[in-house]
Amino acid sequence: MRPTVKYWIFLFIILFAVFGVILGSLAAAWQQISLEEQNFIAHIAHRLIPFPLIGATFLFLIIGGLVSLLFYFYVMPILRLGEETKLISTANPSYRIQPKGAPELVSLAGIINESADAFETLQAEVKEKIARARADLRHERNLLAALMSDLPTGVLACNSGGQILLYNQRAQKLLQRPGKLIGLGRSLFSILDRGPVVHAIDMLHQATSRGQKSPTTNFVLNVREAQVLRVHMAPVFKNGQEEKELSGFVLTMEDLSGQLEDSLQREQFFYGLTAALHPPLGQIQQALQTLTEAERTETGHQAPLQAIGDATNRLTKQLHQAEQAYKQQPIDIGHRENILGEHLLSIIEQHLQRHASITITHHADEELWLQLDSYAMVQGLAQLTNALRKAEGFSALSLQLQRTGKDQALLAITWPGCTIRGDELQTWQSRPLIRDAQDRLVSFGNLVVRLGGRLELSPEPRPIEQLRILLPLAEPEEHFSDIQPAEHRPIHYEFGLLHQVCRDDLCLQPLAQLTYAVFDTETTGLKPSEGDEIIQIGAVRIVNGRILYEETLDQLIDPRRPVPEESVKIHGIAPELLLGQPTIDQALPELHHFAEGSVLVAHNAAFDMKFLRLKEQSSGVHFDYPVLDTLLLSWLVHPNQQSHSLEEVAKRLGIALVGRHTALGDAMVTAEILLKLIPLLAAKRVHTLQEAMEASMKAPFAHLDFY
Repeated sequence: MRPTVKYWIFLFIILFAVFGVILGSLAAAWQQISLEEQNFIAHIAHRLIPFPLIGATFLFLIIGGLVSLLFYFYVMPILRLGEETKLISTANPSYRIQPKGAPELVSLAGIINESADAFETLQAEVKEKIARARADLRHERNLLAALMSDLPTGVLACNSGGQILLYNQRAQKLLQRPGKLIGLGRSLFSILDRGPVVHAIDMLHQATSRGQKSPTTNFVLNVREAQVLRVHMAPVFKNGQEEKELSGFVLTMEDLSGQLEDSLQREQFFYGLTAALHPPLGQIQQALQTLTEAERTETGHQAPLQAIGDATNRLTKQLHQAEQAYKQQPIDIGHRENILGEHLLSIIEQHLQRHASITITHHADEELWLQLDSYAMVQGLAQLTNALRKAEGFSALSLQLQRTGKDQALLAITWPGCTIRGDELQTWQSRPLIRDAQDRLVSFGNLVVRLGGRLELSPEPRPIEQLRILLPLAEPEEHFSDIQPAEHRPIHYEFGLLHQVCRDDLCLQPLAQLTYAVFDTETTGLKPSEGDEIIQIGAVRIVNGRILYEETLDQLIDPRRPVPEESVKIHGIAPELLLGQPTIDQALPELHHFAEGSVLVAHNAAFDMKFLRLKEQSSGVHFDYPVLDTLLLSWLVHPNQQSHSLEEVAKRLGIALVGRHTALGDAMVTAEILLKLIPLLAAKRVHTLQEAMEASMKAPFAHLDFY
């Protein structure tokens, strides 16, 4: 209960007590006198009654005045003194109490200020010692971070819930694209397909339960059109436990797109070259044979014709040797990885369709996982496509992948409308494709056999319309590696996220562990329902109690209406700066995506949220994230302070005001205020998001609306 409410309740109790005692005394005396005396007093009552009432009023005023003085000089100063002392010890050691109230309290405030000076000095000394102790560690960390930034491989680390806690620049370049932001505390599943990642995590759990010390796994992802990533996943375990428990995982990513593109282009170029040279050479040989037969009687022409024939034969032989030599050139990539069947067929379709100019259709059973070398599969099927090109009527391929048992799947490749001889397919499947660990040539057919599969081919030269390949399903226990990966260091990291709680219980998470998107707006005026518009949005993220200054949003917005001069004087945004900027319908989806998975925070959030709510329908987004208001939280921890404006709260908490009345500047200040308020809220026994939201609704400003 607020002190002012208690004050008025106390005054009413005094009022009823004073008048109740006096009136009660009169009523008791009335009962003790005789009837004649009562009649006599009744005749003179109009002269007697005013005096007790006037006396009771004076008595009430005297007692009430004393109570008011007590509240003004003792109770309220003591309450403020308690709040300000907690502020010094918890959030702002530099804050000093301004002595007010009775002399005894002024003296007490001076003693507290002296203690605060000693506390601040001691705290500064401790911080200096800690800073010196961590200097060498920071130097090594920064050195490793610099090395990390130049790694050619993308590195991404996540906690067990999929929140990103580490990434380097290469990972950002590989994964970030419009509408898919990579950042600390964001969900990995917003930028990568959830299925392959969850499947790999499940297999790591299975390998750990089977006693493997350092299991790893590989899989292939098609992250966007024409971009294929080979991903290596290694687990991170919790320390100090006999039974290993997965607390996170590290992904290293390699872009296969360029290698696939180069290999297919090389294949197409060589195929085109040989296909173009064979017909002219055949025609030359045929013409020479005709001329030789016609000129046998003319000995003078035989020598030049013989020379041309020999040269043609040598050229034909060299072309044949070049073809054989090219076939012996292996592809130098050979990995076994887990890949979702649908992803494999999509990768094959994209690459063959682009280079072979044919129609390709495919279908795969759901949740069908294969264990193979996807790169070699694409190359092998590219060679098959080139072999099929020789067949008349070839224009389409159909790929069907389905389960045939517990450990195998059938890939059926059909070329409708044409046939190919069985011996030609035998030649294709025997062509060297990769080298194994012993540097031996391995054909596509041998590769399938080594993986535990089988090619169903007839050795007879009869026409064939379909190729059937049996492939192994992924078995977690067969492909984990015990090789310990090299340790990497990031340029962006937050390892505290390893211990985050599952996001399904967001409202029950501690405030210090939540991810926040702190934002602010600048507007044309204060009445959103009467046509005022947002002209600037600024936002910054907080992850695990740390402000991410490198992850911000700062966007000017064209309001499509005049900006009043009074507003320009406040925020300094001239109307000409807004011309050509995105409209609010274009900018709000960006803010919505920036805040994904976060708690929205603003100072006087009701004002900013009113503007956002009015534009939800036209912009196509809905801000259903939890919202915290630092104005209400400030009242919650300091209910006896007179002002809770952004300036006053920042001053109380020892926060410098920089960039005031700019959206990003105010968002930065609000973010710092929030971090200072969290320990003060904990002192009020407000620890979780749900408790903070429920307590905020008790503030007197909580039910204000803006029009």
